[in-house]
Amino acid sequence: MDELRLQGFKISDEDLREALGKVKELTGLHGRWEVLSRVPLTICDTGHNPEGIQEVLKNIAAVSYDRLHFVIGMVNDKDLSKILWMLPANALYYFCKPDIPRGLEAESLKLKAESFGLRGGVYPSVKAAMESAQENAAINDLVFVGGSTICSGGSCLTIFRI
Repeated sequence: MDELRLQGFKISDEDLREALGKVKELTGLHGRWEVLSRVPLTICDTGHNPEGIQEVLKNIAAVSYDRLHFVIGMVNDKDLSKILWMLPANALYYFCKPDIPRGLEAESLKLKAESFGLRGGVYPSVKAAMESAQENAAINDLVFVGGSTICSGGSCLTIFRI
């Protein structure tokens, strides 16, 4: 903001607070710790690098739930080990290929994840993985949808018509 003000933009602190509070409404930006459903609680986040995943895990830890269902898809040009070692081994994973050209095949992701103690099933699409997670989740469970670009590609938002 300081840089914009130096360039002559007149933006009050009040306007800044209001704009930040309405960022989704004003920009159409979705996918940052976005609640998609309340029962079972289903949240998506576009965090896809170690720092983003660390923040996601901190947020997950602050939620009360019985079991974590983790829908995950990643792209094929990232070092998966930098992310996978961070993920909780006690979650049930739903490995899927993001609906983008760079999407990593779900079976490849599962094989790599198993080397980090992560267990789950393989699904042909984000939609199929999300539907399975929703069906398997009990009322007090948490369904999390994330991984590299899986949400920013719009898949989870489209499925829930956000």
